Amino acid sequence: MYILSPEEMRYFDKTAQEQFGVEPILLMENAGKKSAEIIEMEVLEDTDSVAVICGTGNNGGDGMVIARWLHNHAFDVCCYVVGDRDKFSTLADKNHLILQKMHCEIQYISCKKDLDKIVDQFYDFDVIIDALFGVGLKGEVKGYRKNLIEIINELDEIIVAIDIPSGLDAEKGTVASVAIHADVTITMANMKYGHLLYPGRDLCGEMYIVDIGIPELAYEENPPCAEILPDVLHYFPLRRNNTHKGDYGKIAILAGSPGLTGAGVMASEAALEMGSGLITLLHPKSLNTIFEISLLEVMTRGVTETKQHTFSLDALDEVLDFVESCDAVAIGPGISRNEETAEFVREFLARNNKPTIIDADAINAFEKDKYALKQLAGKPYIFTPHLMEFSRLSGYSIEEINNDTLKYVKEFMNNYKVTLLLKGSTSIIADPEGNITFNITGNPGMATGGSGDVLSGIIVSLLGQGFSPYDAARVGAYIHGEVADILLDEYEEAAITPSKLIANLHRIFIEPESESVTNP
Repeated sequence: MYILSPEEMRYFDKTAQEQFGVEPILLMENAGKKSAEIIEMEVLEDTDSVAVICGTGNNGGDGMVIARWLHNHAFDVCCYVVGDRDKFSTLADKNHLILQKMHCEIQYISCKKDLDKIVDQFYDFDVIIDALFGVGLKGEVKGYRKNLIEIINELDEIIVAIDIPSGLDAEKGTVASVAIHADVTITMANMKYGHLLYPGRDLCGEMYIVDIGIPELAYEENPPCAEILPDVLHYFPLRRNNTHKGDYGKIAILAGSPGLTGAGVMASEAALEMGSGLITLLHPKSLNTIFEISLLEVMTRGVTETKQHTFSLDALDEVLDFVESCDAVAIGPGISRNEETAEFVREFLARNNKPTIIDADAINAFEKDKYALKQLAGKPYIFTPHLMEFSRLSGYSIEEINNDTLKYVKEFMNNYKVTLLLKGSTSIIADPEGNITFNITGNPGMATGGSGDVLSGIIVSLLGQGFSPYDAARVGAYIHGEVADILLDEYEEAAITPSKLIANLHRIFIEPESESVTNP
């Protein structure tokens, strides 16, 4: 499923008109009529009254089409036109005239005085439809329009946003001053970045997408760069009978330090559950007994360690020699922030050329060494930071990143030419070619120590089975979150643990009707 920037939405809208001859009035009619159908089927009761808040642009035009269809279906509808009528877009003006001829009730708000006169009316409606601003809004909402949005948000009615909640930046998902808090959002053609990025995702409520008539060929000829994955099973080929363990990936996991051995265990067990053929956990040698006892089905190999029992720089050659025969590597789970270990990480990754996922403290090893990070450019590597780690890695504050997340993701990709998986409620996966996948599977039950180690194990397993870094990252993120969502059928969010995620990874490959939760 494609996800569009506002600029891409304008491009495809224009392409439909100029290349394929789809009249703009038809696109608006499709948008409004199909939105009205969703509202009528999914939101309204037979006796509900509806206020449609329309701006003077094309988003307001969509709202007027909605008002017309609901009025025509005998709902009690009042259309509130917000702004100067002499600033109507051509299409909004046409639909405004139709509403007038149909004797649909219309009221006008062009200043705060107008708003003050009618404000009490809003409390009498069952449903409020927001068609004030569309995806083209930039900057703050000010004056009486801001007051109007604040009033709407205080109402106890159901709020339906058309295309995007007014006040929300469709590119960044941010709010400059105020934005509608919608219960339902109906968007046109495709979801936009701002529907998925926070805080935008919280403001949209339940999402619906309507097909407004843009030809599919338009997307095929110029595919958008961003998408979400609707499913992932087609990425996994059927296993042939005449195969052996070497056909499913020989992987190495570099993990562990005192107090953090569980990270290596969880990453290893997740890789095993995802179908890796051969797994070796490389670890500081004094931790051997712990890992030997904990991992029955995974091989272990102790390597030279520091006095603090972490990976030593002296282990570099032996580790490099070992991974030469591997298909993929994971480095970072529980590896510690020991300075010598951080140097080991940087040197290993500079000399290694195997597909590798870099997580946790292996990411932090580059916090103050952008030159070392630059040395990795073009390697088949996946960095998997959460927001704080990405802040350390990029040198930007969390506030800066949150205010324009995609800007900093794209900058990182341009600078370092690796695959990035920025973990969060909406995870962003990006590759050096400019492709972006948003992942929206998962839930707050994953917010517990060890969940990231499970993800590392999933991804390194996929790398070892021949997935490209970009596909391994985005398919892995999808699976990680989808298993957590499956577990909601049996557990409260607070009871979801990394061990339960691992024990239920197999359910990704099972038809839903035959699923059953497995306890670790």
